[in-house]
Amino acid sequence: MKRYIILTPPGGPLRDHRTTRFIADRMSLLALLFPSPWLLLHRCWWSGFAALGIQLLAGWLADQPGFFWAGTLSSLALGLLIGLEARHLQVKSLMRRGWREEAVLLAPDLATAEAMFFASLPEPEKFAVPAAHWTKISPRHDGPAYGGPALGLFDMGKGR
Repeated sequence: MKRYIILTPPGGPLRDHRTTRFIADRMSLLALLFPSPWLLLHRCWWSGFAALGIQLLAGWLADQPGFFWAGTLSSLALGLLIGLEARHLQVKSLMRRGWREEAVLLAPDLATAEAMFFASLPEPEKFAVPAAHWTKISPRHDGPAYGGPALGLFDMGKGR
């Protein structure tokens, strides 16, 4: 079972919930392999620039004589840390921009999480359609016994 965090945009969700985001709280393989580009792509600016600085420092450290393994292991540790915490950083970044956390669900897959969330929403208000006010057409008193023009064109009883 995966944990899904459901977020809605700052102005509230659209009627069809097209903007509602379901973020699986799990490890991100792309964030493990490419920590700073992943963070910058998901608009986690401060974390992305900090990770980029640490990666550059680890690369510089790996080039120094006798510190190859220290630089390599620190770069791998950073990747592992970002890979494990990437979704959490993404959620926190969205929440700082005004997104609201609506729910947290445990579900085996995304389709089940969506079904569970949308089933728990209240039904939209249904507006009662007012009954049409039909008026009975009364026959004209100065013409034939029917209620108006035969084909909707002219009144044939009186001519044009």
